Amino acid sequence: MERELSERYHFNPADFGEDGRRLTDGISFRRVVMEFEYAFHRAHTTEYALNLYANSQTMRLLAKSNNAEPFMIYGMDLHSGHNFDPESDPFINKSIDEYSENVLVYGIDSAYMTDFDEFHNPIIDDDSGIYPLTLLVDNEMSDGEVRLSTPTIDGDDDLEPVTSDVPQKEYV
Repeated sequence: MERELSERYHFNPADFGEDGRRLTDGISFRRVVMEFEYAFHRAHTTEYALNLYANSQTMRLLAKSNNAEPFMIYGMDLHSGHNFDPESDPFINKSIDEYSENVLVYGIDSAYMTDFDEFHNPIIDDDSGIYPLTLLVDNEMSDGEVRLSTPTIDGDDDLEPVTSDVPQKEYV
């Protein structure tokens, strides 16, 4: 049975300006999320966060801190409760995304991704267990709260890994 190992982290949204940077020191909210990723890995030394859950307002703050264009919407909506369903959520979001004037951003680079190609795209090393951070919108979460998680499989080692066809879009 698949479960999630997760940790909640808190911040004060009022500490950040319209540009997604902390008012006191100019640190971007993206950098704060990276610190949460480091804390997650320190707490679970064999695991890296793969999912970031937050409400829409927090996702907008993250988008601003990454200097995203206004038409870029961060995070997939959850359609199966409060946890990501890798079999159906990407497909449902892709169906909605096809009719949208906006571009849905499904994920961002992990804080642990350090190797990039000549186009500044991260190079994914499957053996490392480090993958992009999937962005998931849970509007029942409070402002000032994010949840980082990674799926774990308890018991059945012979289960096949779940794969999903996440749509690929290129922003030029």
